[in-house]
Amino acid sequence: MASSEGIGVTTGQPNLHKQDLSKLDVTKLTALSPEVISRQATINIGTIGHVAHGKSTVVKAISGVQTVRFKNELERNITIKLEKLQFDVNGKPIIPEGILKRKINEKDKTIPSKKNHFTEPKTKVKVKRKHQAIDQEIYSKEYIVEQILAHKYENGTHMFLVKWKGWSEKNNTWEPLHHLERCPSVLGNFITDMLGNQALKSLCKMLKVSNNFPEKILESLIPSEGFSALPKKLSIQRELLTVLSACPKEKHTKKLKRGKEALLIYFLHLKREIQLNRLAIWEQEMNKVACENAVIKVENNVDLEGPPIDFVYINNYRPTDGIVIPDNPPIGCGCSKCSNKEKHCCGMFQQQTYRFPYNSKGRINLPKGTPIYECNKSCKCGHDCRNRVVQRGRNVPLCIYRTSNGCGWGVKCLRRIYTGEYVCEYVGEIISHEEAERRGALYDSQGRTYLFDLDFNSNDNPYTVDAARFGNVSHFINHSCDPNLSVWAVWVNCLDPNIPKLALFATREIAKGEELTFDYMSNDKSMKRLELPKNEKKKHRSVCKCGANNCRKYIF
Repeated sequence: MASSEGIGVTTGQPNLHKQDLSKLDVTKLTALSPEVISRQATINIGTIGHVAHGKSTVVKAISGVQTVRFKNELERNITIKLEKLQFDVNGKPIIPEGILKRKINEKDKTIPSKKNHFTEPKTKVKVKRKHQAIDQEIYSKEYIVEQILAHKYENGTHMFLVKWKGWSEKNNTWEPLHHLERCPSVLGNFITDMLGNQALKSLCKMLKVSNNFPEKILESLIPSEGFSALPKKLSIQRELLTVLSACPKEKHTKKLKRGKEALLIYFLHLKREIQLNRLAIWEQEMNKVACENAVIKVENNVDLEGPPIDFVYINNYRPTDGIVIPDNPPIGCGCSKCSNKEKHCCGMFQQQTYRFPYNSKGRINLPKGTPIYECNKSCKCGHDCRNRVVQRGRNVPLCIYRTSNGCGWGVKCLRRIYTGEYVCEYVGEIISHEEAERRGALYDSQGRTYLFDLDFNSNDNPYTVDAARFGNVSHFINHSCDPNLSVWAVWVNCLDPNIPKLALFATREIAKGEELTFDYMSNDKSMKRLELPKNEKKKHRSVCKCGANNCRKYIF
């Protein structure tokens, strides 16, 4: 439409007039002159920067108008609203459906009209609406924030001096904060630098707040819904920048109170960032050591607790001084296909039930307390043998997470676990009975224990597994009087009857996200925990927090 006015096109319509450019006084033109607006509409549409994220503000537009309004041939007002760009998950701009181009088939070409200079389509032209691929050239002139150089506060608005990528310093502009919200990294880094140690000290002095808060005070600010319900860091930073810039006086009690609350939450955000970084490093280190088929995630949305200080992740038993774990089995089966039909198969060794340890899906097929002998490296069967389950490792993705019921760390599953499915192995240091007695006294005084007696073969239990300092994901599985896991004694390459593996299997179906638990005080000999002496007073016993209907009130 704009181009038609410039070339002097006329029609039979009385409201459309030809412009005589020879009589146009350009010295009297303004940014809002009708002769200029139609041209600006085209320019502005092509110069919208993706950092100009006000509702309709134009970045580097010639006129700086928020909307462009002009009239068509029928004297009807046409308004173009310039909105911010939207981007999909791949970072590509999304064109509103209403402005996608319409394509006309090659066969439906236009022909000039004899009546006027306009072109008219042939009779019964069929226009097909197609979603054309985004033309990259349309966005080749977008303005990208390269750096934020300065900040000022004027008329109650935070303004930032922006250096644009590919443009010289003379093209730097001052932009309000809401124009830069789609550049969270650049904006956040700049404001974080502004709110450095010196600025925080000034804020603490102004708001009469200590800059050394105990974590318990900061944790009291965490909403019951978790960290996700906290105000966003950027909004808190904006509040603190306002306090720094406006310097409210003592009589402005509401502003000071709001500023104090914002400062405390900001300290919480800073602590949270440090915590998340430490947890991410811990998660990465555990997965690197574990090197299993399924991942281990770490999650804490409850408090500011970080990784355990004195805990080392291991995959297998770690024998202490004087203890040797044999790894060369003297016997193995010669089965070509292991099953309950093979009487000499490892899986049928010392079986009174004549049931194979695992079903066709690799799930436990034996009652609690029954020993399991898996095929070992002396057997002729392959790695995919039906009787090789525990040795193939964990296949269930797990998450070590912070519980909200005061039980510290716990473990939950990241997918559904089926009844009888193998979950993980309980590993730790292999220590002597005497060392276990010494460590047990210390753990009892602390109200915790990670000791498992390996007493399946004998009441004397010459060895004990201690997972207090060295262990795997099972270290964090909590107790329940109504558990969903149980332990079976399993022998693979070590056939010493006193050193079985402790394998955790699901005793029922477990939903995704459900916490995993087992009974620390199970009556099964193969999984009994160390107990306190009978004459020990109740005040030294650990209170059970499992919440089950059959809860015994005390763990041990």
